[in-house]
Amino acid sequence: MADATVLAVGWYILFAFLALVCEYVDSSMGGGYGTILVPVLLAFNIDRYLLIPAVLFTEVWTGFGSAALHHYVGNVNFRIYFKKKDKTMKNRKMEMSDDFKISTILASCGIIGGIAAAFIAININEVAMTTYIGVLVVLVGLFVLLKLKWKFSWWKIIGIGFLAAFNKGLSGGGYGPLVSSGQMIVDRNPRQAVASTSLSEAVVCVASLIIYFTATGTTLTPAFGFLVLALLVGAILSVPLAVFTVKYIPIKKLQPIIGATTILLGVFTLIKTYVL
Repeated sequence: MADATVLAVGWYILFAFLALVCEYVDSSMGGGYGTILVPVLLAFNIDRYLLIPAVLFTEVWTGFGSAALHHYVGNVNFRIYFKKKDKTMKNRKMEMSDDFKISTILASCGIIGGIAAAFIAININEVAMTTYIGVLVVLVGLFVLLKLKWKFSWWKIIGIGFLAAFNKGLSGGGYGPLVSSGQMIVDRNPRQAVASTSLSEAVVCVASLIIYFTATGTTLTPAFGFLVLALLVGAILSVPLAVFTVKYIPIKKLQPIIGATTILLGVFTLIKTYVL
């Protein structure tokens, strides 16, 4: 019994550590939590029907937590306020910051595009699908690294949201790197891009969880609770470290780091497809 307890604690610490590292990359660079963590944990023979909802569940908490902390330290402005039309308090109009608007658009596109792509994914070859995702993520990261810029427009933000969501619906990954890097290509501040990605991805993960449990009929077990708790502890511990990393790294250095990280995530996706 004692040996079993020690073994269980060892697995718990290992999974928490892996979640901490992956979430640190995700919350500071705009993506990578699910992209890295899912294939790594699958190597431990964890049931994918437990692993995927566990990862989504932790992403909900860390996404909202990271977004709130990004707002608190000034990396982004998610403010919602009521603007008075006249001197009375009766006629008020709700206003929201551009950062919050962008996150709302990305999240909405994420839900719609993700559902549509999930139905398409049934009839697409998995190798071709993941190859497409990997190549696209590498190209987007390269554009960021080379500081390619297009003029900002709301239609481009909508396009980025749908493209990233389509990719997530097809393969389960590629959302964060594309959303964060795509925003920088349309001339958004890297800090704002990373923070907006955290908030929009949290909303998309809520919708994904609902769809997943409805479609698969997966039931919660003690093993699921053990896995969620381990991942959640590690992932939440990484959030403050990631947020302050984003705050204190100079903008000129942050963008190339995010570009390089995005390229590595794309390369990892291709390696996972053809080697692992």
